Amino acid sequence: MIKKTLALATSAMILTACSNAQSQAEMPTVGGQTDAHGCLPNAGQSYSYVRKACVQVFDVADIKLDDPANKTQAVYGILSEDKQQVEVFASDLPENTILDVVKSGYVSKDGKVRLMKTKTSWEIRK
Repeated sequence: MIKKTLALATSAMILTACSNAQSQAEMPTVGGQTDAHGCLPNAGQSYSYVRKACVQVFDVADIKLDDPANKTQAVYGILSEDKQQVEVFASDLPENTILDVVKSGYVSKDGKVRLMKTKTSWEIRK
């Protein structure tokens, strides 16, 4: 008799718990708020205009180099599919910094930012 009562009580608790569960759409996003593009900055995501998607730049970058202005930070570059452009991510550059291909690397439209290929690595001039 005690086993039946205990089993009935356990079943009632399980059913009650299931009926109070929030749907997936109602649950808050883990990792914080999304930005204007739907990316999760708290999860390390940034929007890439070249890829047209949210990315973790440090995971998908085609180019990585030390920031000459701050050795504790890095500069990342994501190449377009056709390699005609590179999107540069650096702490002192605005979002959507896209450089166009030139003979020895990439340059911004105003000529102020250059990403140049050396014999062994990449070099940025800002």
